[in-house]
Amino acid sequence: MTESPFWSIIVPTYQREKVLCETIQYLLELSYPHYELLVIDQTRDHEPLTKHFIRNCQDRFPDQFRWHFVSKANLPHARNVGAKMARGSYLLFCDDDIIPPENLIELHKASLEKPGIGAATGGVHVEQKRLPPKSRPCNIAPDGRVEDYWQHEVPEGTTDSLRGGNMSMGRQLAIDVGLFDEGFIGRANGEETDFSLRILRRGYQIAYDPAAAIVHLGHPTGGSRASKDSDEGQYFFESHHNNAYFFARNFQQRYLPWFLKRELGWILVKQTIFQRHPERIIPSLRGLWQGYRAGLQRRI
Repeated sequence: MTESPFWSIIVPTYQREKVLCETIQYLLELSYPHYELLVIDQTRDHEPLTKHFIRNCQDRFPDQFRWHFVSKANLPHARNVGAKMARGSYLLFCDDDIIPPENLIELHKASLEKPGIGAATGGVHVEQKRLPPKSRPCNIAPDGRVEDYWQHEVPEGTTDSLRGGNMSMGRQLAIDVGLFDEGFIGRANGEETDFSLRILRRGYQIAYDPAAAIVHLGHPTGGSRASKDSDEGQYFFESHHNNAYFFARNFQQRYLPWFLKRELGWILVKQTIFQRHPERIIPSLRGLWQGYRAGLQRRI
């Protein structure tokens, strides 16, 4: 009888405490028999209870649980460190504030075993009002517009992008496409979609299974919320930097007018007129310009 392949679950984390401990506990109780859990921690100093919990996990699960600190606070960097450290043939990336189903690995494994599939993603349950169903969870237009419908009911099928907090792929494929681009900064919006495009360009499809769903707790502190709470100007600089970086890296420049119309409309109309936050204009425009220049230098 062939032994099930070994998997590595990778959890990047930043400034999370109790909810991180709860997530680790859930992930150590999954039903799949052969896997390890790697926590890639960008937090410089944890609360005493969190430190105690981590040490206890290391003692109780010496062969299954690994905790690794990285001083550079960058989500794609943390993902890449985890991928390089992983012992598994398959990688499963999860957020640090989730509740997974017990059979999460089995569901991802079933998706990856389908013909032509290079990566897989699953549903994400959040508190939300009921919205109309959609046919696919994410579509990417030729001008770089990302239309995601993760908050809608979506049937099993394929998608143009992975969902960063619940995605899997073969470790070798992740390495072959260049891992995650560390040019995405701050909350790194767009990094998993950029990674997905490189998988699609290899001729693979990305599977979506709504049953492989995690509950995303959306914890009010830590994670990307930390940067927004501490420096709102920097947060909007980073967000628009990443939008422009993603576009310049991946899409034809003839679509630049459509991209600028979307971005400038959001910055100058929505933020200034409707939401009355003129102080966000300058950092947003700076981010847009610097991200675009950086993306052109890293163009695929």
